[in-house]
Amino acid sequence: MNYIRHLRGFFDRLEEDANMTSHHISLYIALFNLWNLNRFREQFDVNRLDVMSMARIGSRNTYSRCMKELHDWGYIIYSPSANRYQVSRVSCISFDTASETTTGTASGTPFINYKNKIKDKQGAHQNLKNGKEKQFGKTNPLHVETDKDYSEPL
Repeated sequence: MNYIRHLRGFFDRLEEDANMTSHHISLYIALFNLWNLNRFREQFDVNRLDVMSMARIGSRNTYSRCMKELHDWGYIIYSPSANRYQVSRVSCISFDTASETTTGTASGTPFINYKNKIKDKQGAHQNLKNGKEKQFGKTNPLHVETDKDYSEPL
């Protein structure tokens, strides 16, 4: 299991999934951390109170709902315990993209250019000209020059 590739695969899938909320993301990251601490075993035990604390979830209903939804959406396999005093079992689905070929840099890591793909508040992509961001009605409270050319000497 490659930690970085798994997280990259998770965030790639997360980008396409409109159902995920901050509760789901924090819960999944807490479960992923426990999976890592358990050396990526196929199944591991989870204590509800510990996971709720790690994920900063204060409600049992929110925890239960998010665990069931993560299971239904294919992020984890959740086996709740029949007794509330026993631990539940979780299996994380591997998002490791080790079979992908990487190109772009000498180190073998892919080069991803996010500079030309920026979303505005309405979700529309803007193509940038000459690598400069377009400012839409943003005020500059510090009166700092935003279109500075960093190739110039100080």
